[in-house]
Order: sequence, then C-alpha cells, then structure tokens
Amino acid sequence: MRLYFVMPFVQGGELYQVYQKEKRFNEVTVLFYAAQIIQAIGYLHDKQIVHRDLKLENILLDHTGYLKIIDYGLAKMLKDQEQTTSFCGTPEYLAPEMVDYSGHDKNVDWWAIGVLIYEMLIGVTPFFNPNRNQLMKKIQAAKVVFPDRKKYKIEYSDDIMDLIKGLLNKDKTKRLGA
Repeated sequence: MRLYFVMPFVQGGELYQVYQKEKRFNEVTVLFYAAQIIQAIGYLHDKQIVHRDLKLENILLDHTGYLKIIDYGLAKMLKDQEQTTSFCGTPEYLAPEMVDYSGHDKNVDWWAIGVLIYEMLIGVTPFFNPNRNQLMKKIQAAKVVFPDRKKYKIEYSDDIMDLIKGLLNKDKTKRLGA
C-alpha cells in the first residue's frame, strides 16, 4: 500500500529561499506576509487545528506573492481550552510553555508568528543562540531585544515592535491572539 500527497505546484518556492537572498524584508513586506500568515492560522484555529511547526521553510510563495502554509506533520487537533504536552517543532520557534512542558495549546502558533515577524524584519530569530540549552533558557526568560536602528541600518516602527512583543508574551494567556 502506498500513500500519495498531491498538491499544486507553487512556483515561488519556500519563503525561506527568498528570505536567504534578501537577508531581511522591509516592514511593508513583513506586514503583507504576516497578515496572510495570521489569517491562515486563524482559519486553522477555527477548525481546531494547531500547526506547531511554523517557520519560513514551511511557507510557500506562489507566483503572485501570496503564501501557502505547508507541512502539517506536527499539527494536532485541539479543542478550545484543551492542552497537550508533546515537545515538537523547530527549537528557535518553540514557545516557553512547550520548552518547560507546562502544557500548550493553540497559542504556540501565535508565538511562532511573533518569531517569524521578528526574523523577517531583523534577519535573525529573537532568542538566537547556537547552543541549544542557552536558546531554551533565553526562550523561557530573556526579553525581546531589538537592535539599534541606526547602528544596524534597519528601519522598523514602534507599532511593529508592539506587535512582536504582544505575540512574544511569555504568559500565553496574555499573548496577542490568545
């Protein structure tokens, strides 16, 4: 017996490939992509699905510039107020409640969106550390730090900083999207 997955060809490839060429996106582009991701995750959550592995590599870009979220291998059906304790996903995008095994719900996707927005805008994930243990500690305890705009020649508004901080709230009950 064989199982086949069939999906339409998506000409633009992975958003990660485009990101690698650009190194980071301007704020208008980030907001355009973020709006699409937020809408898609809202739809999944309405259907009781939590993705749990949002990252640039799991987002495809079509020929018109619109996104498609892929790779539902770690997705899980979760009813409202239901939690799970499985540890899964890409380390840089894990929410604190997943790292400390305290139980997670759909809010892990909102956290991952915050990480995605920060990464697309700044050029690195917010808690990046090559040492996995240090990365996990930073996810649990470190504040989100934004690089100096002038020094690094990165333009971003206070509004997008507020959006990112709201999505990266360590308290999942106060996280934007909760």
